[in-house]
Amino acid sequence: MSKYAHLDRDALIGLLERRDAQRQLGLVWEREEIEADAALNDDYVAFDLDAALSHGPAPWGNLIVEGDNFDALRALRMSHAGRIGCIYIDPPYNTGNRDFVYNDRFVDKAHRFRHSLWLEFMYRRLTLARELLADDGVIFVSIDDHELFRLGMLMDRVFGEDNFVADFIWNHRKSSQNDTDVSLAHNYTLCYARNRQLFSLRPLPADAEKFDNPDNDARGPWVADPFDAPNIRPNLTYPITNPNTGTIYMPPAGRCWRFMQDKFNEALADNRIVFGRRGTSKPQYKRFLSEAESKGKNPFTIWDDVDTATDATKELMAIFDGDKVFSTPKPVSLIERIVKIACDKDAIILDFFAGSGTTAHAVAKLNAEDGGQRKFILVSSTEATDEQPDKNLCRDVCAQRVRRVLGGYTNAKGEKVDGLGGGFAYLRARRIPAHRLALKIDHAQVWHALQLLHAQPLSPWPGAGFAAAGAMAYLADFREAHVERLRDWLATLVPATATIYCWAPERVRALAPAAAWLPIPQYLRERCGR
Repeated sequence: MSKYAHLDRDALIGLLERRDAQRQLGLVWEREEIEADAALNDDYVAFDLDAALSHGPAPWGNLIVEGDNFDALRALRMSHAGRIGCIYIDPPYNTGNRDFVYNDRFVDKAHRFRHSLWLEFMYRRLTLARELLADDGVIFVSIDDHELFRLGMLMDRVFGEDNFVADFIWNHRKSSQNDTDVSLAHNYTLCYARNRQLFSLRPLPADAEKFDNPDNDARGPWVADPFDAPNIRPNLTYPITNPNTGTIYMPPAGRCWRFMQDKFNEALADNRIVFGRRGTSKPQYKRFLSEAESKGKNPFTIWDDVDTATDATKELMAIFDGDKVFSTPKPVSLIERIVKIACDKDAIILDFFAGSGTTAHAVAKLNAEDGGQRKFILVSSTEATDEQPDKNLCRDVCAQRVRRVLGGYTNAKGEKVDGLGGGFAYLRARRIPAHRLALKIDHAQVWHALQLLHAQPLSPWPGAGFAAAGAMAYLADFREAHVERLRDWLATLVPATATIYCWAPERVRALAPAAAWLPIPQYLRERCGR
């Protein structure tokens, strides 16, 4: 029976009038008609640490999270809201070829609500992602033709069209396709800022190979830039005579020279004006490599100078002894480019469709090259199916790749590859019903949540009834020895700067009335459920 069958004529007219009044330009999808996303829930999401699958000594600043990314994003929202400098994701492209799973079932091309399911899936996760971004943060989303136009409108809806930065085109293949009448050679990466007024792309290093020094200028290598500039301005319009040929030049139509005449004369005397390589052309201005390096160059929107998808597959196979463990990896150089232009050297980079772990590889490589202190958070599901119930992409591909890249490995050719250094904590996202939280959450899960809330690197729960990190402490029980440890810890601090979490603050508040006492698990439930 129709959900409108019980309405009379007047009620139906009123419903239509309200709907007409609310119509506006924008993206609409069948939200009421589609099956609800089974990942949506009101449960508390805890993190279980698996030290055996983690890498390097604790404490860990980097995280790899196994689980549904909606759960992981809700948990990260508790601790990382407003803290993420850059998000990169490579979501399913919804090609209809078993690449997009909704409620544990592949969505094929014949599905009536194929696009609406994908949009609802992405909308829920992008909305959470927006909350995680810092005010000057930015998100990059890779996509192809199948959902490009719908994704653009969805990004406008979630982030605001005024926060659109660019659509970066990645030339992902060089070879021709023979199975179709057009060779698809590029993917898109949509870039949106959290707040465009506060964000600007970082410049890339200058292309040193484009500079040379044919006249042995003492100031070093240079390139010849055009001397003309946009617009027509009388004070920048004057004749310039080539001293070698006597040819007189005026600015091209609709343009002017870049300097007034007195400054041009100074530049000419300073050997900064050249007339082509042979001295017979129009005026050009010398720009030295030293100047270019200090300013860098603005990134172009077409990227044909990074590795291809084929290169990415070879890159990954070399790490896994020649085995093809993942079908669509992204090249490290692509993610390096994104991170370079996106954020500072101490930013947190999040990838919640982590796939084979390329984002962590790129972050570690950049840190090794420039001494940065960037941190990564990767989220990946197991991708287990009825046909492959034991499949675990996060554990066996993503984390394993990052472990080898950080610690060193022997490639498919038998050559030793040095590790890039660093480590990570391996976590599993686990739901706990909110009404059962007091009974089901354990001390380790509380401790991990509190460390992340206070921007502390992650370390295992020590197993005792008290632990502290910085000015934050967790009192897990009220045994005399543990309360005494709390008292000793408080003696090292100004009490008003301390934050103490425990299950019944009123029992020990007298130890430091000026401190912040927060109840467990109520505080965590509120943070997760907001």
